[in-house]
Amino acid sequence: MATPVRIELHPRTPWSLRLFDRVPLAPLWVGVAIGLALFALFLVYTGFVGESLGRLVGTRGELSRWMWGAELIQDFFLGFTLALSAASIRGARRDLVDLLPYLEAGSDPERLEREMLTYEPLPLLLVGLLVGVPAGLATVADASFWQGGRAPGWTHPTAVWLAARNFLNWWFVARAMGLELMLGRAFSRLGPRVAAFDLLDRRPLAPFGRRALRNVSLWMLLAAFLSLTYLGEGWASHLMVLALLGLASFALTAFLLVGAHQRMHELKQAELARVRRAVAAARARALGEDGPAAAATQTSAAQPAARLSDLLAYEARIDAVVEWPIDTSTLLRLLLYMAIGLGSWVGAALVEHVLDTALG
Repeated sequence: MATPVRIELHPRTPWSLRLFDRVPLAPLWVGVAIGLALFALFLVYTGFVGESLGRLVGTRGELSRWMWGAELIQDFFLGFTLALSAASIRGARRDLVDLLPYLEAGSDPERLEREMLTYEPLPLLLVGLLVGVPAGLATVADASFWQGGRAPGWTHPTAVWLAARNFLNWWFVARAMGLELMLGRAFSRLGPRVAAFDLLDRRPLAPFGRRALRNVSLWMLLAAFLSLTYLGEGWASHLMVLALLGLASFALTAFLLVGAHQRMHELKQAELARVRRAVAAARARALGEDGPAAAATQTSAAQPAARLSDLLAYEARIDAVVEWPIDTSTLLRLLLYMAIGLGSWVGAALVEHVLDTALG
């Protein structure tokens, strides 16, 4: 079995991500273990202060019956969020290794990796608090969630658990988003370091498109998992819609950090300028003109007109080259991944509506 790529962020790697290097399992299974551990803590907590094992006190009757299922989903959501960050970092390091052969001579791999994996702790702290605190308070403040339509005090055991768990969930989500944007921006900065290459052979740019697509797929899978909160009572559907739309918008934003666009533009313009000089020279020869343009190009072609035709065809082909390191298949896969994420919660909401109508 191949040794997994280590997760190493600078200036320091969060403990929640270092855990994935301590366990010799794929990130998915480590995330599952984290979710199960949090759920076990929930069971212990309800055993001491809850109505019964797996049931918190004070929530509406319908919600209380399925509290354990909703809790399990939320706990797995936290574990999968951490697993997503781990998988993204490991993938970015593999993409850097794949990109190294195509970088300009003299590029220092260790320095490039450190630049890519360096992040600013303070912005991540602030974004975690900005998202985590409102999320932690939102459920507790929602009167429709509680028996009698009245929220209990903030020291109520159920309120304490829900506020703490929701805070942790969205704290990690927000930090994962921030870290993803930092990594994406740093990886995109490698674009100008790519050496000159044949514009008709896009293999040197494959790591850029692969990284962007992988991240979209990971975040849309997380959005699809979050849609499970629609199952059963839809008391928080309006909050979930906002959360899921936010995840989808973020995934698309992260994709646009694909990078290498400027490098593609520079190489394309340089090649167009070169071929247009050759076209001017070939045209002058075909028309029997004298001057610098005709003397600039010496060719053994028998027919200058045929060479002019070939050059014009080549110019058209270069002019049609897309200046992004993505192609049609990449765009189709992007649409598919986005559909998986968005379609999952739309489908879940429709299923719940149909069941409510049929059973009502």
